[in-house]
Amino acid sequence: MKTCLHISGWLEFLVASALLLAVAGCSEIPGHGPSAYQVETATSQSDEQSLSYVMLDVDVPTIQHLSNYASNLPPKEFRVGKGKRSTIRVGVGDQLSVGIWESIPNGLFSTQGQKRTELGLVVDDKGKIYVPYVGELNVENKTISEVRELILAGLEGKAVDPQVVVNLQANGSHKVIVIGDVARPGQFRVHEDGLSLVEAISEAGGTRNPDYESFVTVVRDDKKFRFGLDDIAEQPANNIWLRPKDIVSITHQPKSFTVFGAVVARRKHDFPSSRLNLSEAIGMSGGLHDGTADATGVFLFRFEDRQKMMPLLPPHEQHNEFETVPVVYRLNLKEPSGLFLTQAFEIKDKDVIYVANSSVSEVNKFISILVSPVTGTLRSGVALAGMP
Repeated sequence: MKTCLHISGWLEFLVASALLLAVAGCSEIPGHGPSAYQVETATSQSDEQSLSYVMLDVDVPTIQHLSNYASNLPPKEFRVGKGKRSTIRVGVGDQLSVGIWESIPNGLFSTQGQKRTELGLVVDDKGKIYVPYVGELNVENKTISEVRELILAGLEGKAVDPQVVVNLQANGSHKVIVIGDVARPGQFRVHEDGLSLVEAISEAGGTRNPDYESFVTVVRDDKKFRFGLDDIAEQPANNIWLRPKDIVSITHQPKSFTVFGAVVARRKHDFPSSRLNLSEAIGMSGGLHDGTADATGVFLFRFEDRQKMMPLLPPHEQHNEFETVPVVYRLNLKEPSGLFLTQAFEIKDKDVIYVANSSVSEVNKFISILVSPVTGTLRSGVALAGMP
């Protein structure tokens, strides 16, 4: 009887000690991340030094806004004539073919057998060409029609009823450069009828990797425009008309998203295709973990363009000077509508998905940490008590 009382008192002491240790070190108990309550309330508790974010529910109005917003449109510097072809202008090194006709057989540029003279001219380093009986003409940065008018004006009073045709044989100064992850990098001519971005990539042999893993950067003067190559299908305005001396760089960069928290596979995942919705992303992570996941606390973290999100932002965030805004999208998968919404919500590159742990899971984890050492000690005590 004394032995039993002794073990009972020892057990009470161990339990009391473990409780004190647990209370003192509860902040160090391992876990997968913040609870749903912590994520939801952190926005109202943030101080000046912490990163504030906007919490938005994934609902029909939010999805409609994200779907209807025309994101990543080309800057105005890359829009030539509101999508029209750019005008070809003569530059240094260009080769021109100039044909001159006269109405009489014995003119300056006509003979008995031929009323036409063909001239092959090259624009010199000063931007000029020399036409017989006309002299030097400054043609740099002029259109083909303007060059033709210059020659006609120079022949006035010298040739009889002249007719002039000017063609651009080789435009050495009117080329774009395509580099990076393409089959045939190099320089490509901007044709008289224009050269679009897709045409330039096609002339370079296309990309070596799928379009949804390729990013395009167009450099024009001191401006840059970067977007995913697969965005052209959804946003045709990105298929811009190129200008001479543009640089097009293709880089291979698979799109990815990261999932952690109470899911089966907590890791980074690459996009398997051009488009991916939230339902598919959760499925790629093995789904929510049974017994530990809080289905009401599914969150997606993303940096959004502030102008894009302006109608959905609270008043205090609409006047922020930063171009991007951290947004946390909240979803409740216990509601049947949540499963439909996951199929309509599109995942973007570098998205972070977090599934919170349920409160029951945290309690069970706490009890496990608390009871395990006590149970082990108790078993040792019983074994010692049974010894002779």
